[in-house]
Amino acid sequence: MSARPDVLVGFMGAGKTTVGTELAALKGVDFIDVDREIERRTSRSIPDLFADGEETFRELEESVLSELITSGTTGVIAPGGGALTRPGTRRLLAEHARVLWLDAPSEVLWARVEADGGAKSRPLAVNHHRFSDLQHQREGLYETAADAIIDAAAPPSVAAIACRDSGIVRAGALDRLAELVGERRAFFVIDAPVADRVPELGERIVLPGGEQVKSMATVEQLWRAFAAAELERTDVIVAVGGGAVTDVAGFAAATFRRGLPWISCPTTLVGQVDAGIGGKTGIDVAAKNDVGSFHPPLAVLSDPTLLGTLPQREWAAGFTEALKSGLLAGDSLWEHVRKWPSTRGEDQAQVTLIRRSAALKNRVVAADPKEAGERAILNLGHTIGHGIEHAAAGRYLHGEAIAIGLVAALSLSVSEAGLSPAVAAEVVALLARQGLPTVAEDVAVDAVLTAMRSDKKRSAGRTKFVLLEAPGRAVWGVDLDDAVVEAAVAAVCHS
Repeated sequence: MSARPDVLVGFMGAGKTTVGTELAALKGVDFIDVDREIERRTSRSIPDLFADGEETFRELEESVLSELITSGTTGVIAPGGGALTRPGTRRLLAEHARVLWLDAPSEVLWARVEADGGAKSRPLAVNHHRFSDLQHQREGLYETAADAIIDAAAPPSVAAIACRDSGIVRAGALDRLAELVGERRAFFVIDAPVADRVPELGERIVLPGGEQVKSMATVEQLWRAFAAAELERTDVIVAVGGGAVTDVAGFAAATFRRGLPWISCPTTLVGQVDAGIGGKTGIDVAAKNDVGSFHPPLAVLSDPTLLGTLPQREWAAGFTEALKSGLLAGDSLWEHVRKWPSTRGEDQAQVTLIRRSAALKNRVVAADPKEAGERAILNLGHTIGHGIEHAAAGRYLHGEAIAIGLVAALSLSVSEAGLSPAVAAEVVALLARQGLPTVAEDVAVDAVLTAMRSDKKRSAGRTKFVLLEAPGRAVWGVDLDDAVVEAAVAAVCHS
């Protein structure tokens, strides 16, 4: 994805060497473990070098890392877990690398370190208590330096794919477009509200945005614009905007000349946490997203400062998808989401929300790119939510309809999957705190059920559901009795 080298950072046991080796193989580039490179150059072990003092070691580490990054010959680099304690190293990475933070719960990392010899091979791994304290101390450094977060608890092969496909989430992310586009011609498809925030790097077409743009008419408009520009397969489409614009632009890219590469630059909260990542593209014909393709972007650039262009209603609608991600991920993301205030929150909290939501989606998509299995969990709340969105004929934003669908899905989860009623009640309160609807007014139950029969995930004539047993534990492909489903829909629809 990146013209810059990928630098994997993270605490001891995160799997930087294992994942880095697999990532380099995927990208066809060289991989260097900085600790092993230092041992090779000095003919001394890391514990032996630490005996000279940690600061002396960190100076040597920074020098070697600087040489590797600026040489331009190494594609994937893994420094030690404490490399970011030096300000010079942090500046080096910010200016010259794409930084991927491999993160996992402390108990996962400690188990790996113990299995690898503990303090005998890692001088700072004295005991679990000190290990956890040190991890907590360094998390702020990783958070500040990272362009993206990777779920390091995933199998290494999955984490490596997530590394390859993860984007960049930070202020000024669009400034990296020039280096990503390189010498290729770029054609921009841009959402009108952010047109003045996009650098002039090629021809452009500006779309009005909103769900209505996901139509055959828009796709034909884009195809004709691409043809008029005489685009070739070596050129690149850059989609900048909300989820509807990235959906339709990605689909046009997937189908023009049998596929052009594209870059996704989501500018809404729903786009940055969900719609703009993962490679699903499409338009609405007979039902929502019923025509589309899996066409992963070359890169995803998310600038959280662009969320300031959103009306409060649209920001809140995007929060629904982040809340869904928290329920699916459990652990730190759920804890982050459940404490969210009634406002948009602080800037850094928004960055964390986006990065961790994206980490969840990237991990799931890496394991199941074509939605043959686990990727279905990302549809939690969407089966009924899409039905409500269609039946309401545009009165609800996508995220608002999904909020109502999420309430219904969690009600079903309580009765059919053993979810604690307290979790369902907490989610309703979180949605209400953001001013989101939890019931659909003037929407007929029959209209919702009819729309649900067009759900693209139906199998053997049956609509399958995603339910939640607990935060972090979802089940998918659940076939429910029609009467149970109808009752759940009726509970959230007031006609």
